Amino acid sequence: MNKINTIAIDLAKNVFQICILSPDHKVIKNKQVSRAQLPTILMKQEKSIVVMEACYSSHYWARLFADMGHDVRIIPAQHVKPFVRGNKNDHNDALAIAEASLRPNINFVPLKTIEQQDIQALHRIRDKLISRRTSIVNQARGLLSEYGIIMPKGLSGFTKHIALLLDPADTRLTPRIKCQLAEVKEEYDNLSRRRLSIQKELDEYVLENELCQRLMTIPGIGIINATALFAA
Repeated sequence: MNKINTIAIDLAKNVFQICILSPDHKVIKNKQVSRAQLPTILMKQEKSIVVMEACYSSHYWARLFADMGHDVRIIPAQHVKPFVRGNKNDHNDALAIAEASLRPNINFVPLKTIEQQDIQALHRIRDKLISRRTSIVNQARGLLSEYGIIMPKGLSGFTKHIALLLDPADTRLTPRIKCQLAEVKEEYDNLSRRRLSIQKELDEYVLENELCQRLMTIPGIGIINATALFAA
């Protein structure tokens, strides 16, 4: 049996729930604390097993508590849900996190370093930029089809055709719509520049990361997949 306490934390933005179990798994306390209080409380605790449910802020708190000397574990959300008793609230959620952490064969989420967090953030931003750009292209294609204009397939065909439509000599569109199309092109170009900037960042990162370079020796694994696997 462990000789140290287990501290389960139900994470939130401002108000957190802490459930502390004794080494024999008895509830010592289960209370709410503010965001400002949380680090101070954990700093005063003897080395403990600190468990949290995986969420957007879990890796930040996990790194912070690990630096304090605690044994930090992050539990996938699907492993916590079966242990929620009664109505879903912060008190019961924190207790469920604590109880889930005691079960054998739980696969905890690996703690991300700041470096991994950076690369994952770049990937998420990149994905969002591509999604927004695709949405802009699809909307423009649909609107222009109402004017009898069918855009060529592919991004290169789209950008070339927009330039032709914006030419003052081209009279297929009214000045009103040309003005809006110019805004669309500007937004598209800006998203493309940002995507290329992130791609350059990833390209440069691979040159200094040995693990990514090893991953790229696997057939079919390029810079995007290698950096995504590293971040995961």
